[in-house]
Amino acid sequence: MKKILMVLTSHRLDCFRLCMDLLVRGGSIRFFDRVVLLLNGVAGRHLRYVRDLQAAHPDIPWDTIAGPRGRGRLISNLQNECVRRHPDSLYFKIDEDTFVSADWPQRLTAAYEAHRDDPGLSLITPVIPNNALGCFYLLHAFPELAREYDRLFRKPLTTKFDGPVWINGRIADWITREFLDLRRANERLRAVRAPAIAGDGLSMPEGGPFGRFAFRFSINCLCYDYRHWRELGEIPEFDEIGWGDWIVAHGKFAVLAPDALVHHYSFFVQQDWLDRTPLLEDLRRANLPDTLRWPDRGPARLGRIVQQVPRAIRRRLGRS
Repeated sequence: MKKILMVLTSHRLDCFRLCMDLLVRGGSIRFFDRVVLLLNGVAGRHLRYVRDLQAAHPDIPWDTIAGPRGRGRLISNLQNECVRRHPDSLYFKIDEDTFVSADWPQRLTAAYEAHRDDPGLSLITPVIPNNALGCFYLLHAFPELAREYDRLFRKPLTTKFDGPVWINGRIADWITREFLDLRRANERLRAVRAPAIAGDGLSMPEGGPFGRFAFRFSINCLCYDYRHWRELGEIPEFDEIGWGDWIVAHGKFAVLAPDALVHHYSFFVQQDWLDRTPLLEDLRRANLPDTLRWPDRGPARLGRIVQQVPRAIRRRLGRS
């Protein structure tokens, strides 16, 4: 079965650069039979970067599918077109602000192979610290972090997609920084015995290699096969909501691969807060220090803050 990587990108060139640098320099991009860039309204400097990237690595089997900027169908159509163009495959999809380890596709493939003959299988996902499912798992795997979480934030710990880590940029920043270096984070994760979890929708036996669940979750890094796509009828208009609802309605399950940790930079509700921090630069510094450029040492963060000023003024005027 061929393995297809989809990378969805739209407007965050800063994140997309780090995403692609980790894929290329870490070597995981060469695991795939085809790398398909899904361009959601990409233009200008961003489009020039895409073309330069492909030209710099002609040995990588690239494909590109482009469409206008937007959400809903304008995103799901890109993914559906990729599956139609490359059928009968195993698909890996990441967003432009997803940052992966060197062996992430092998880990997700192992989780897929362990469940591929089960007709209930839908999706495979790794541990992502700043989404509810990933944070929930990590704080069960590392009780000392759970105690620190309670001391710092006094918030409930839940797998619900819009829980505290999704809403609160401070929590997202804190849990991401606990696992900043992807290589060390995965070594740390694999050194602990997976905890027994049987609650809040997640089921995992103690020491078990995988967890099962059936609820809406964040789909920034996924693995699924052609069978699932055909059963789904194609990826729905509002992919995260529609996928989650479909899994529950059809008695399917998703799989958490607890031995694979990848980072996701931010959800829209976290973004302004995180953009005022140096987290993005620190992720690059921790994982690819030799690729730091001058803008990564201060001006890039300043630029993100300046871009927020007009929105902040509009909000203040609206409240007044």
